[in-house]
Amino acid sequence: MGGKIMEGAFWRDQGLKDLIPHWYEHARDVEYGGFHTNLSRDWRPLPPWDRVPSAISRHVFGFCAAYLLSGEDRYLQVAREGVDYLLKYGWDEKHGGWFNSFSRTGEPLDTSKSIPVQLYTNAGLALYYFTTGDERALSYIKRSIEIQKTYGHDEEFGGYYQALKEDLSVKDDGKNKHAHYGYVSSLLLNLWLATRDQDVLDWACHLTDLTLEHMMDPETGWVLGYVNRLDRRWRGTPGPTVHVGAQLTAALSFLRLYHQTGDARYSEQGIRLAEKLNLYGWDRERGGWYELIERRKPHRPVQPVRIIWWNQIYGSFLQLQLYRITGDEACLERFERSEEFWERYFRDREHGGVLPEVSPDGEVVGDGGKASAWRTSYHEMEHALLNYLYLNLYVAGKPAVLHFNFEGPGKRFVSLTDDPSVKVSEVKVDGRRWDRFDPDERSVELPEGKGLKVEVRLESKFYLPNA
Repeated sequence: MGGKIMEGAFWRDQGLKDLIPHWYEHARDVEYGGFHTNLSRDWRPLPPWDRVPSAISRHVFGFCAAYLLSGEDRYLQVAREGVDYLLKYGWDEKHGGWFNSFSRTGEPLDTSKSIPVQLYTNAGLALYYFTTGDERALSYIKRSIEIQKTYGHDEEFGGYYQALKEDLSVKDDGKNKHAHYGYVSSLLLNLWLATRDQDVLDWACHLTDLTLEHMMDPETGWVLGYVNRLDRRWRGTPGPTVHVGAQLTAALSFLRLYHQTGDARYSEQGIRLAEKLNLYGWDRERGGWYELIERRKPHRPVQPVRIIWWNQIYGSFLQLQLYRITGDEACLERFERSEEFWERYFRDREHGGVLPEVSPDGEVVGDGGKASAWRTSYHEMEHALLNYLYLNLYVAGKPAVLHFNFEGPGKRFVSLTDDPSVKVSEVKVDGRRWDRFDPDERSVELPEGKGLKVEVRLESKFYLPNA
């Protein structure tokens, strides 16, 4: 086992050299602002031209990831422009909440507020806040969360609704992934790392506990709520299939929350679900992570079998998280084989970037389009960023360096890894050594100044000298 796939620098370089340059060149709408919603396989903008706030914010995430890895100003500038555009057109100033969509010129189109759009719009803003400390982003996230906690809360049966109308009355009272364990995985875990706000962590635990109480299939042990749904009373007949990506999201959420809380219930549930996924959700012969499998044993892949780009990424993330907790070398073997599949089949050698889906044998499925309302630079740059961090810090015992751009003075939290054994070992501010940091808290106390370029070196205490 070894080679470039097991090196964090390989994934950092893939993101910075092979992926984000294409998005930088083609994704931005220089005429109207924001980003093109749809791009062909060869990166041509395509209709429809409507904008979705969550897609814009996911691009903000992708360009922030590029800045964290590189410190290149052009990437942060694109992220900042995306945030400005999003705040100008995406937020309902009268009632609150993110519109489901608006026109290319900024007029609201679908004025309802579905939880997936609310969630993923906040997700990109959370990484922007982590990277810059821009309080504007945090204020909108907090307002959105407060809407979900109040208007989106089911006072009678508990849990949170699927969608609200423009005036924040209930539009869809069903219960699903995005309002519960998906909300934790895609937003709250990173938001806590950026803020260390106890209320954020408490709500992550609350949503996870609701998931474990109401959304576990007692017959099979899979997590419900996507692609099937539960009604307001948490009732629903599980369908015949299981979405592997949703299960990967849940398992990662449980394992990461364990690191943040130390609660063994979450690690036990995460490991249990991960073991099922490794057995049934993964093609051991070829290395791909399935999209759908049968809910009941023998859990065969559903025909026609498809391998989806984000499932493949999250399957790899799961192996690194499992390895950190269990130390089982088999996790690294699965990781390597998963990423070999990625390198062989998902990388678009003809047009650059990443393909959205392939067959188990690597044949392109569909038109290979690069962007849509739910496909942006987000997942592939998250892949580059987290593989760099996890391989260096969790596997190889090497340091990892992240770049920030902060306003001072004040304290900022600077680790994107959940495991508290990762520490800050060195900080530079505008190129000079800076000693006012807390290694264990993983925070930096900033001096006065605007646009401070902060470089942070992270290491695992298991590899720090004299640890």
